[in-house]
Amino acid sequence: MKTVIYNQKEIKYKLIRKAIKHMYLRIRKDYVEVSASYLIPEKNVEEFILKYADEILKKIETKKENYLFGKKVLVAGEEIYKEKLPPVVLEYVKKYSSKMNLYPSKVSFRFNKTRWGSCSAKNNLTFNYYLAKLPYELIEYVVVHELAHIKHKNHSREFWAEVEKYLPDVKKRRKLLRNYEKII
Repeated sequence: MKTVIYNQKEIKYKLIRKAIKHMYLRIRKDYVEVSASYLIPEKNVEEFILKYADEILKKIETKKENYLFGKKVLVAGEEIYKEKLPPVVLEYVKKYSSKMNLYPSKVSFRFNKTRWGSCSAKNNLTFNYYLAKLPYELIEYVVVHELAHIKHKNHSREFWAEVEKYLPDVKKRRKLLRNYEKII
């Protein structure tokens, strides 16, 4: 792990060399991962980081904040999510499976950096433990969204009509959910 200094603040970074044309940043919990070509000097990598330093520092700070069901809390580690989230999600799955007449083959949980939930071809639903950071109305939306994928394996008009049938304010909830993508 290396470091650059910006406005008297340290930005830790990990450099990953690849056969690529451009540089890419990925913000982790307390550092930045930079993918760059083998040909780009490290000085240029550091300049690239400094160019986006304000944004990087804000996002790192946001990732350090802990939330439980939309409220900021002091949380030691991720065990609290494993304990608190499943009963909430399973209650929504039970409620909406019955209403929608769509039943998953299996429901599981895992920590994921890119998705709130998923539905497999075999109708297994997987939910991200980080859902515990969201307000209840957004957890409910993710559950209904994934259940709808049991019937529609894509994001077609029919899929969205199915979700909207049970959550008439789906557009509002989708928009709200985008505000939380930075906390995964």
